[in-house]
Amino acid sequence: MSSPKAVAISQPGKKPRVAFWDNARFALIVLVVIGHTLSTVRDDTALAYGIYTYIYLFHMPALILLSGYFSRANTSTKTIRATVQLIVLWILWEGIWAAIDFAASDRTPGKSFLVSPSWTLWFLVTLVTMRIVLPYIAQLRHPLIVSIAIALFGGAVPVINTEFSAARTLTFLPFFVAGWLAHDRGWLTGEWFARPRRWVRFVSWGVLALVAAVFLLMPNLQSFWGIDDWLTWRDGYEWRFEHAPIGDWVPRQWLETTLGGVAVTAALLALAAAMTFAVLGATPRRRLVTTDWGARTLSVYLLHGPIIWTLREYGVIDAIGALGELGVVILVVGAAALASLLALAPVERAFRWILTPNVDWLLSQKRRNAQPE
Repeated sequence: MSSPKAVAISQPGKKPRVAFWDNARFALIVLVVIGHTLSTVRDDTALAYGIYTYIYLFHMPALILLSGYFSRANTSTKTIRATVQLIVLWILWEGIWAAIDFAASDRTPGKSFLVSPSWTLWFLVTLVTMRIVLPYIAQLRHPLIVSIAIALFGGAVPVINTEFSAARTLTFLPFFVAGWLAHDRGWLTGEWFARPRRWVRFVSWGVLALVAAVFLLMPNLQSFWGIDDWLTWRDGYEWRFEHAPIGDWVPRQWLETTLGGVAVTAALLALAAAMTFAVLGATPRRRLVTTDWGARTLSVYLLHGPIIWTLREYGVIDAIGALGELGVVILVVGAAALASLLALAPVERAFRWILTPNVDWLLSQKRRNAQPE
């Protein structure tokens, strides 16, 4: 990406980082932590439900688009090493979560171990799957259109659910492919993106504010439609309509369920796309105090899970959530502070052994000795 020197962060011996991407990463990872913090108390107040749902409309599609932007449709040494490292990281953290579960509840791994990813680990499984299939999708004439079709009709297949994060992978595939295409075809190069005009920022903030305003004007949304159950994208259309019907609309026939599911999913994904690009338009291009933290989002993503889980288990989050709207504000601020803490360099260094495990021993001698791209 050709960007003005003003937004590049130069580090001796390393390829310069672009401040914009790190700013976007950090903003999105903060939303991830906030969403997980509010997850178990989102039904307690309209404010918690609104914030949770608003975040889930776009934060994971945006993160996956960024992941696609920095992925390559090849089998180079760098790509293979990165994919293998994600697989090792997933298995390692499945073991960590199994150990936590055993220490807390004396439970041993069940039949779903390594089949249904533990809580936040679905993201790693989804990224691995997308990176593996990307070289094949890239050979298609219209990869984005095909990925959209897969996302829309995947929910009609009942067996596609949480196992190996299949449902989420198919749903978010268009964002990953769009990110890859944006880099591969240079859609985001040039001054128009590196230094967007004032009207672009105005429209971007306007889109984000408009969606927020709609949520404020619909305080009874939860009773009309449990949209949060749709936005987790874990199950098929039949399950979603059964557990989160839209008003009195509960399709009974397969065709109606499929067509209805496709229509609702298309609308939600279109909204997610609009909000994702609004986030990109609104993200500052200059270096900020938090810019460096955006380079350590993996640390935040993996480490915040056990902390939030512990706070849940000891009733801390429930106790704060019981304070009502004040409690929601406290939880949001606390989650943002936690994300900032976990993004600090000393934290990453302290936990590097479980964040970036060495996988060279798994690669062939030829791969280990190959020069980096």
